[in-house]
Amino acid sequence: MKLKILLPTILLCFGSICYAQNKDVFVCLPCGSACDAMQQKKPGQCEHCQMPLVAKASIKHTSVPPEKVCQFIAGKKDVVLLDVRTREEFNGTGEENFGTLKNAINIPIQELENRLSELAPHKAKTILVFCSHSHRSPRASYLLTQNGFKNVVNMDGGMSVVGNIPCKKMN
Repeated sequence: MKLKILLPTILLCFGSICYAQNKDVFVCLPCGSACDAMQQKKPGQCEHCQMPLVAKASIKHTSVPPEKVCQFIAGKKDVVLLDVRTREEFNGTGEENFGTLKNAINIPIQELENRLSELAPHKAKTILVFCSHSHRSPRASYLLTQNGFKNVVNMDGGMSVVGNIPCKKMN
């Protein structure tokens, strides 16, 4: 008889503890470095990359691995390709030339917050965000989801990795 009364109490308490733990987990604002996976118990600043710590639950974008980028693009009807590198990197005149994806829109990460209105017509579409090494694109992906974009996907590895994968959609 005591077991019947005790079991629901344990499950309820367990559920409350789990909820409290998940609610109070903070991670660095995605920067594409190893510190993205580190969890903290309070907000502040990441000691490794100096990015602000944000609630883990606020990170809503997903990622696609480099070897699946071509398949991902081909499998989406209205995917928007967003290159957040500098104009020079995008145009191939920067220090490194990794190429870009055909039909990509270039909005450098430094300008993205002030140019969100340019992406507003694409808010319901899937947006694939990329850069050169996947350090700027996670931050851009986070910014987009925080501004109401629902289907945001970060390209892992960036063009430094994907540029070596043959893909019909690439320049």
